Amino acid sequence: MNKLVTLCSAVLLVLAAVCHAYNFQDAEFNELLSSEFQDMVDSVDFAPLHPRARRDDEAVSDDKCQKKRPPRRPRVCCAEESLDAIHEKEKDTSRSCYKEVTGLDRPEKPEHGFHGPPHKKFDLFSCEGVEKRKSDMICIQECVGKKKGMLNEDGTLNPEGITKILLETFTKETWVKPMAEQIVAKCIAEAKTANEKPIKFYTEVKRCSPATLTLKHCMFKEVQLSCPADEIKDKGACEKYQERLKKGELDVPPPPPPPSGRIDVELKED
Repeated sequence: MNKLVTLCSAVLLVLAAVCHAYNFQDAEFNELLSSEFQDMVDSVDFAPLHPRARRDDEAVSDDKCQKKRPPRRPRVCCAEESLDAIHEKEKDTSRSCYKEVTGLDRPEKPEHGFHGPPHKKFDLFSCEGVEKRKSDMICIQECVGKKKGMLNEDGTLNPEGITKILLETFTKETWVKPMAEQIVAKCIAEAKTANEKPIKFYTEVKRCSPATLTLKHCMFKEVQLSCPADEIKDKGACEKYQERLKKGELDVPPPPPPPSGRIDVELKED
């Protein structure tokens, strides 16, 4: 019995070492977040831009961030319709949380020409200078998690609510139900560790619990890794994505420079 307890403790320690908060490194999942964020921004009105501001904004949009725009990525392995459906279902909640988090009913002109036509297939979280957007998304998801019952009001995880969301999201994917308990247990473990190991920001941003965002990514990831062969639309692209997920070799952007634009080196006397 003691050996079993020791073994389980060792496994939990290993899991804790490898789990961390979602760090916006999964391009496929980022695409879903980008679509959700765009919808939240589009739900409020922008003030008309002065011609001078529009010219300045167009100049900003032609920066190195835009030049790094990735090519169109392949679709997810499976459950694309279910993911679209839950996005539509949660629109009102997400929009409400966007306003609560940002405090904006009429947002200021955002960075990088975001007032223009809705972006298409562009990863909002892969370029420099978007740390506030990442922070906002973490806070928005915490708000959504509480409103949808994934988190309790005190921020603790609600296993029943998480299971309910998982099954409601993937109702058509009947093969998810038998593994729901396993997925929820694994994702709760990741979410708990995420609170202990949040991603680091270079700038001053609002700090919120990354548990809900980590939960959502974990559930998305586990479903994509478990897609039955007859559900996969693009087998070649899916296999490559699944392999990257298994190895943890996702699209990792370089960290942004310090806010000053220079690297400060601390000199120590011998």
